Amino acid sequence: MNKAILINPSQLSVTEITVPDHYTAIQDVIGCRCFTCVRINEKNVAYCDDEGLINGTEFGTTFVEYVYPDSIAGNILILGDDGQGGSCDTFLSVRDVQKIISCFVQFKQ
Repeated sequence: MNKAILINPSQLSVTEITVPDHYTAIQDVIGCRCFTCVRINEKNVAYCDDEGLINGTEFGTTFVEYVYPDSIAGNILILGDDGQGGSCDTFLSVRDVQKIISCFVQFKQ
């Protein structure tokens, strides 16, 4: 189990959770079939729905510009990067993540 941060834009929430160390757990938590990664910094990775903008996802998150320039649709799971291609506990706190979120957005359908 790894410590992670879950961003749920539809509930305007940022929470600490634990997730099993398996890719299907990432899919289950963010609610998607196919996910992609966005590097938050050298030690943390955000997993998000790779099809979020085309599958009707209504809510998203915009980070500050230096983290990622575009809004990301759907839930986001932040895990640590163990430096060997695997996941580990995130090195960020809920407060750290709240500081890098610019805003939550609602996409027009």
